Amino acid sequence: MQRPNRVLVVDDEAKIRRVLVRLLSEEGYEAMEADTGEKGLTLAAEFLPDVVLMDQNLPGMSGQEATQRLVERVLGVKVVMITAFGAINLAVDAMRRGAYDYLTKPFDNDELLLRVRRAMEARRLADEVESLREALGERYSFEGILGESEALRGVLHAARRAAQSDVPVLVEGESGTGKELLVRAIHHASRRSAGPFVAVNCAAVPDHLVESEFFGHEKGAFTDARSRQIGRFEQAHGGTLFLDEISEMPVGLQAKLLRALEEGEVSRVGSSAPVRVDVRVIAATNLIAAEAVKNGVLREDLYHRLAVVSLRIPPLRERREDIPLLARQFLTAFDREAGNPSRDFSADALASLKAYGWPGNIRELRNAVQSAAIMAEGIIRSCDLPPHVERVASTAPPRAGTLAEAVEAVERRLIAETLAQEGGNRTRAAERLAITRKTLLAKIAQYGL
Repeated sequence: MQRPNRVLVVDDEAKIRRVLVRLLSEEGYEAMEADTGEKGLTLAAEFLPDVVLMDQNLPGMSGQEATQRLVERVLGVKVVMITAFGAINLAVDAMRRGAYDYLTKPFDNDELLLRVRRAMEARRLADEVESLREALGERYSFEGILGESEALRGVLHAARRAAQSDVPVLVEGESGTGKELLVRAIHHASRRSAGPFVAVNCAAVPDHLVESEFFGHEKGAFTDARSRQIGRFEQAHGGTLFLDEISEMPVGLQAKLLRALEEGEVSRVGSSAPVRVDVRVIAATNLIAAEAVKNGVLREDLYHRLAVVSLRIPPLRERREDIPLLARQFLTAFDREAGNPSRDFSADALASLKAYGWPGNIRELRNAVQSAAIMAEGIIRSCDLPPHVERVASTAPPRAGTLAEAVEAVERRLIAETLAQEGGNRTRAAERLAITRKTLLAKIAQYGL
């Protein structure tokens, strides 16, 4: 059950405190009171109020000082300063110290409750923003990029180093390899993580709107320019601008992009006044950048400006050892979303997945696993995979493997099947497998069951 919203009343007049506590309690708030700023600070550390009604004129510590200490000690608290009509300047000073709002005496109850509701809503929105930021941090962290292959680990190590600076980064990789996921991880691990992340697919912007899209325009700059519009560079001020498929940008605009990067300013279409921007640019291309330069679709000077740090995400066929891990992660997510019991792949299904070339990379793998999850009634077998994946696997030559890999595959399948037969009961499964429960738990963790 969610706790009631909490309000702390700090006022040296006992009658006012009693009236306000009763009023707030009748409105469904959990209210407590203190008669000095010092007592208010002590009580707030235990009570953890959402909103504090703080009288400005307190004995000892002033309301302004108590407010400043409160917002430093109680995360997210909203302080409403109560002040005399002739002392509004003191309330303004309190807002500079962190107060959310102020209310002048004399006030009526409805006005006070309105200010409290507004402060509560501001607190709720701030909590939601913080939760969203944390969720995005988890979703787009480097830890969210799955893979144990040496090729991927090298890329992640370099990306983590790049995140610690503000230099431009150029990411190369085939479609579906996860370029944007890597770019977002760099942004969220950087000092700009609290700033905006603005992504633009350069291939999707119509040629006649490209310059306006990136640099913005003034009202009347062209026929449809009915109002001023800021461009993507200004939108990304203080954060990261991700230019996906940079080689699709018209060569003429690439020169203006280069100038914006070097000078740190842009000019809106229809204006000659430059606008300063503080933006970190990360670009990506599904081409080999050096060949794009040679073919004339990417300016050489822009390439050198962007590729201060150059990262190449390997295609899935170059990191086949990551395929089982990725496939199981996708399957677990699909089963959880559908409300199904967790399932696994048979050895022949895993062999099929590892044998296929995956021209669409991780995106294609995800779609194939989703299709198999829908078609299969239990454990995912090779015949449940899309026909083109199974067909390639059935005609592929046997893949060499170590004895240890073969033993692990058999062991994993036996443990999974035994757990399924015992309805997930680990004690009975350990008895059937003739191993200790502790050993079984270790194997479950090892194989991600």
